[in-house]
Amino acid sequence: MQFLTSALVLLLSVGALAKNILLTNDDGWQATNIRATYYKLKEAGHNVFLVAPVSQRSGFSGKFDIPTSPTLQTNGEFNYPPAGAPSWGHEVDDNHIWYFNGTPASSAVFGINYVIPKYGDNVTIDLVVSGPNEGTNMSPGLFTISGTVGATYTSIYRGIPGVAFSGSNSNNSFFKDSLDLKDNKEPSTIYANKVVEFVNQIFKAQGNNPRALGLGVGLNVNFPKVGYENETCTNPKWVFTRSTGQYAAGANLVYNETSNSFTWGQKSWDGLTVCNNGDCSLPSENFIVEHTNCQSSVSVFSVDYDANLGLTSQVKQILNPLF
Repeated sequence: MQFLTSALVLLLSVGALAKNILLTNDDGWQATNIRATYYKLKEAGHNVFLVAPVSQRSGFSGKFDIPTSPTLQTNGEFNYPPAGAPSWGHEVDDNHIWYFNGTPASSAVFGINYVIPKYGDNVTIDLVVSGPNEGTNMSPGLFTISGTVGATYTSIYRGIPGVAFSGSNSNNSFFKDSLDLKDNKEPSTIYANKVVEFVNQIFKAQGNNPRALGLGVGLNVNFPKVGYENETCTNPKWVFTRSTGQYAAGANLVYNETSNSFTWGQKSWDGLTVCNNGDCSLPSENFIVEHTNCQSSVSVFSVDYDANLGLTSQVKQILNPLF
């Protein structure tokens, strides 16, 4: 009897936290990180819809591309699916796992506007989880480029809370080659478990509130190297951070005179280290993830992009003669 009572309590507690989650990314629906996260979130009791681009779409920010043909003109990432397949579709054995021939932002909206209304009983989405990306997305310099983040703020625009997760495992991997949910040193598995821990805390704190996060508010989370890429780190600590600050960097153009060509690089500038908004006492994402060991950065952002009152007043004084 005691066993049955304990089992019932456990079942009720899991059910109380069970939420509707839209899971997306910019690496593609076939990426190992997103597949591991899908299964771990489902294992935690959540109703998850994975909806992601059919191919690698990193760096597309909030670009909103939609299919121009009912069928794929080129192969999906890892030929999964091949050219000639429909421009959107789902796994044969799981209609909660979808691909879309679009960008991360449009893929998220495909999930919101089509998949869930048509195949998900039109449930209310409690949270959009984007990622974990294969590669970090830190500082405004990468935040504004990232497709992972683009899918997140596109969802937040629509009133749905969102969290972008990015890992430090930058390899582009196919889940059929790399997925191993029982391997506790596999980075994708570690990241997936940490996503579940993080998301469950959000829902636990939500309680009976109608929203998991405030309207227009999102979170940007970056994980350090873990597991086989850093065997001293299998359970990174959470640290509150800010997007700007020490070591914050952005994309840079580097010219090579020998080859007469350009390469992509990163560099830090003063504009990325200034603190105009938020808690200026917090460390930067780059400092925590790149210059400490086994710590994950957690930054709060808002899609209210207006400058604060002080900065606005300064600019008004500059331009006042024109008005």
